[in-house]
Amino acid sequence: MSSYSGRHRTPTRAERRAATGRRRLPKAFGAGYALPTAAAATLVVTAGGATAAQSTALASGTAVSAFTAPAAPHSEALADPALAERSKGEVAQTVAGYTDLAQRRQESSQSVAEGQGRAQERQRVARDKKRKELAAQKREAAKQRAAEKKAAAKELGVSTEEVTVDAEGTPAVADGAWVLPLTNPVFTSGFGPRWGRMHAGDDFGVPIGTPLRAMSNGEVVFAGQQSGYGTMIDIRYTDGTISRYGHMSSLQVTVGQKVSAGEQVGLSGNSGRSTGPHLHLEIHPGGGEPVAPRPWLAAKGLTY
Repeated sequence: MSSYSGRHRTPTRAERRAATGRRRLPKAFGAGYALPTAAAATLVVTAGGATAAQSTALASGTAVSAFTAPAAPHSEALADPALAERSKGEVAQTVAGYTDLAQRRQESSQSVAEGQGRAQERQRVARDKKRKELAAQKREAAKQRAAEKKAAAKELGVSTEEVTVDAEGTPAVADGAWVLPLTNPVFTSGFGPRWGRMHAGDDFGVPIGTPLRAMSNGEVVFAGQQSGYGTMIDIRYTDGTISRYGHMSSLQVTVGQKVSAGEQVGLSGNSGRSTGPHLHLEIHPGGGEPVAPRPWLAAKGLTY
């Protein structure tokens, strides 16, 4: 019998406890574990400081109040007034830091905005100044053109409405307009009988080399020498009228050349049968017989 039982192993402690009906509390309920577990479960940190709340008693069908550590000592330590005050100071310092940072950012943004505003204002002022300068230049240019137009009209003996001035200041007469052959003509002798013969035009006393111009748009039909007239030029205008300039010193156009009103065609002189430097002007309406230039030109709005 004994040899048979020796072949069996010795029961373990747990098996022995089970056989006797004894129960053992878990290690977590022991004196060495109750306090840390309760403290770890009850620690709470707030903005005003740290405090500990006592955990409720553990219960598992058996009273375990003997294993629950008192929380009073921990609550007193965490509610230290100096620690709470220091925590409040740190919180206040952090809030002040964020507030200062936000204020600096706001001031920086405001400074950038003000800088941009000043730059835009300078640009606006510069644009306004440029526009005013351009406007002043345009007014001055218009004033100058008006003065040039008035001077040209006076020189050509026409109204300002019949004169245009290009960008380079060169005056021109409108199509179909008529102008006098020279500036500020000095009338010296008229159309009619003189010294036993017919004087077929009007004479104007001018120095040799005075510029002579076409009276309207037309074409040169004669340019050369003619007995009694000396150096002479005939121009046929668009209405068929022919003007003749006699006693010239030089010609600046040739036969067949197109000319415009006011265009220079030659210089006055003292050539041919002449008693002194002057321009002899004849008007032949339709290319026919000459007529008195003065009333004919007056009908065109030209007087002298």
